[in-house]
Amino acid sequence: MNSNLLNMLKAPSLSTQTIDGTHESIVPKVNVWLVDDSDRLRTLVGELLEREGGIQCSRHFSGPDELLSTLASEPGPDVILLDVQMGDHNGLDAVSPIKALTPSTRVMMFTTCFDSERRERALSEGASDYLLKSYPMKKVADRIRCPADDVKPQLQRRAVPTFTRRVAEPNGTPWMLERMFGMFRAVRN
Repeated sequence: MNSNLLNMLKAPSLSTQTIDGTHESIVPKVNVWLVDDSDRLRTLVGELLEREGGIQCSRHFSGPDELLSTLASEPGPDVILLDVQMGDHNGLDAVSPIKALTPSTRVMMFTTCFDSERRERALSEGASDYLLKSYPMKKVADRIRCPADDVKPQLQRRAVPTFTRRVAEPNGTPWMLERMFGMFRAVRN
């Protein structure tokens, strides 16, 4: 079989040609809502995820109360990226109510540091993933775009030893701060 024909069969066209001759993607974007008490972080993460492609961060919330109020009156997104600790609010407490209001929405916990008890609780409450804010945005975007059936707890467990070692090193905290400042610089440029 001709290799060009074989490639066409393997990868169906994911774009369409517009009137002016440019190509436009026809692949639907994953609709993501961000929940974090830091306005700057919500904006930054939203912009960085959208730059990765295939993701639209359509709504931002400062806490779970605002999110739950919205979910009670309108359909949920494909994915909710939910901070674990937001001031007086604990994102873990919101997972079950979110899943009750919108069972098909994937809830992905998004946190600064790994805690195995919180991770297990999040997954048992219905969260589909537990992501660290220190992960490269490409990895976070890949996990968001990954179909729900493909998200495996084993993937999460593999990242734990590396992260634990980095935090245990004397430079653990500066490394994390450096990562956050790098994200802020990326948006500014």
